[in-house]
Amino acid sequence: MMGYGSGDMSRPSFFEVAAADRLTQSLRPALQHILGTIAQHAPGLASLAQRSDELFYTMCCLLDRHYLQTHGASFAENFYCLKRVKILPNGREAALGPRDQTLAVLCLAGVPYLRSRLEAYYLETKQHMLDMQALGVEEEQTWMTSFRREYLRLYPYLAFAYEGMEYLHMLRYVMGTTNHFSPLTALVNQRVVRFSLADLMKKRVKSLNQGGSHASDLMSSSSQSIMEEKHAPGQSSLESAWEGLGRRNARSVARAPLMALIRRILGMCGRIGGFMADNAKWAVYVGVFLIRFLQWWYSPDNAQRQVRPKAAPPPPPKARRHPKGVRVPSDSRKCPLCYRTRVNAALLPSGFVFCYTCIFNHLKTHGSCPVTRRPCRMEDLRKIYES
Repeated sequence: MMGYGSGDMSRPSFFEVAAADRLTQSLRPALQHILGTIAQHAPGLASLAQRSDELFYTMCCLLDRHYLQTHGASFAENFYCLKRVKILPNGREAALGPRDQTLAVLCLAGVPYLRSRLEAYYLETKQHMLDMQALGVEEEQTWMTSFRREYLRLYPYLAFAYEGMEYLHMLRYVMGTTNHFSPLTALVNQRVVRFSLADLMKKRVKSLNQGGSHASDLMSSSSQSIMEEKHAPGQSSLESAWEGLGRRNARSVARAPLMALIRRILGMCGRIGGFMADNAKWAVYVGVFLIRFLQWWYSPDNAQRQVRPKAAPPPPPKARRHPKGVRVPSDSRKCPLCYRTRVNAALLPSGFVFCYTCIFNHLKTHGSCPVTRRPCRMEDLRKIYES
């Protein structure tokens, strides 16, 4: 049976498109870990850790938008020497236009963000319902309660249907019956193909031309400034040239209107951002190398690193109370929230012990330790079984 993949050298393999599809999502846990570490050392930045999904997908949106405009591919696709093309009604392929680039960004960053928020809301709602049942509390019959129950009932089926559609597209791509690896690319009439030799040569020539034009503009402006300024008697030509160049730049800056200066600053920021985005893949290379190196260095099979057994370290210092935190009672048997003898004790990573009901309601409302004000989650709560 002749399929789409027969004799088409531009058609990437399943492993290429799968690796490009998984690359961006594999960077998400790394960002969450970095933001969580920052929040632990700087509690004032805890909001960044709570908004890690928004930050991650905003970065993905900006990065993919830049790569689609400059390379015709997303960051992950360009990393594996792939690009996106538009499929015309007559079956031919064409470069992506501005509208196609916007649709591609929505498929690459918008839809995954929406799925992550729907999944997070489902888990939070399910945990909330289980907690209410465990505490024996019945919620009021409102439209929001009904919506939550219907959402808990319908979301698993909707997620199963979408993931099943993705799986069928992957299976058809492997069998060679379609050129679309994902249902989203089929929806926007786009296709992922390999870079051809002509694309690589065009990219190389474009980078050389851009570097040469910047250098020639700089040299021409400098030489023109030097030739137009006459040096004073007793000055060397080099001194007068630098002085003339400084006076010329000062006059041009003084004559430039405010909007021109703003455009220059924005253009410089855009060039810096573009340079960082173009070299983002090298950061991935270095990050993968460092991770593999650290895994090897700390592995027990590494003979280069001899770990000597050490004595047990001393316990960490007692967590300090935040100026706006609740006061800890002098009696260690009392809860810092209700100031009564603890019932059903529970522990936070900060080391303070509370009544389970008190600290559960506080975490649900504030999401932080009431004494130290450090961010905490429900998963950090530990039960203490006192005899």
